[in-house]
Amino acid sequence: MKAGGLLLGLAALGLAFVPWPPAPWVALVCASAAALWIEPASLRRAWAGRTLATMLLASGVTAALVAWATDLPAGVRAGLAMLLRLAVLVVVTTLAARHVNHETWRRALGHVGLGRLGLVCGLALNAMPHLAEAWRDTWIALAVRRRRRHPRIRDAMPLLETMLAHTGRVADEAAVAAALRGHMALMPRPEPLVGSPLVVVLTGRSGSGKTPAVERLVDILRERGVEVFGFLQPPIWHQGRKEGFDVVDVRSARRMPLGRRVADGQGDHHTPFVFDSRGFALARQALIRPPRRGVLVVDEIGPVELRGEGHWDAVAGAWRVGRPLAAVLTLRRQLIPAFLALLGATEVVIVDAEVEADPATAVLAALAPSLPPRGEGRV
Repeated sequence: MKAGGLLLGLAALGLAFVPWPPAPWVALVCASAAALWIEPASLRRAWAGRTLATMLLASGVTAALVAWATDLPAGVRAGLAMLLRLAVLVVVTTLAARHVNHETWRRALGHVGLGRLGLVCGLALNAMPHLAEAWRDTWIALAVRRRRRHPRIRDAMPLLETMLAHTGRVADEAAVAAALRGHMALMPRPEPLVGSPLVVVLTGRSGSGKTPAVERLVDILRERGVEVFGFLQPPIWHQGRKEGFDVVDVRSARRMPLGRRVADGQGDHHTPFVFDSRGFALARQALIRPPRRGVLVVDEIGPVELRGEGHWDAVAGAWRVGRPLAAVLTLRRQLIPAFLALLGATEVVIVDAEVEADPATAVLAALAPSLPPRGEGRV
């Protein structure tokens, strides 16, 4: 029902600009019918006072200009046609704003084999409010610096440069958001993880205890004689806020700083953190020369890794060379679909740190089918 109404609205929008005198009237009837079909209340919302005043002003100006250039009857006809076309545009855009989102675009164009175009159109639709907000914030900052309320012509270039930077950032964030929903078409997709070890994903919100659970799991596995390699990223908290995180090699217990929080928008890889190369170097070292038939531990896989950056190359190398018995990785819930898309024929068990009373024991139970009997882990 909604799809039929939206198609009728699109048909009305196209008909409104057909060079045929009755076309705007027919288009307005179709647009009104679409609104009544989908959501009758949208007609009342479409005729807000400011919108109606703008329509009347635009049509009045059009009528005056045409009447001045030709004659009064022609001006009246042109003004009325402009008013009808604007009315159709307002009704259709009001419907679209409430009933069309990125998934609507993706599904509709996907049915005709244009899924990638649908994804791009949907992301562009979602990005528009962010760009409007960026324009407002940019002008406020410029106005405060220049000490005036209204822009001037010489302000155009600084505003344009800033908006171009914002547009690139918003586009990248939109593509990342699509990847987190499992839509990888617009992302630089990294090499998939080949092989078929058992994978246990420990998930949960920030601060839910994922890292302490993995630390305890590492101790339990060592007590059982199982080789463990990889790294942990314990967070650094200050007054209830995550201020950064370090890297700890689970084999050598060496520790290095990895990320520290900075002002929003100023971090690396479109994150609120700046990263320390020493932390990445320690993480790579923790994954080189992996033991055969060990358990790989990675805390954690984040959006940066899912773009093929950060720790991804080192993790993929250890996965390929070490051929681990199993892998334990921590991820946030919203990243799981994108991560699963990068796995081959691999068995995956998901453990929620916020649901399990003892997440370490739950992960250990999930690993049990791949672990050697007690005392037989070391060769």
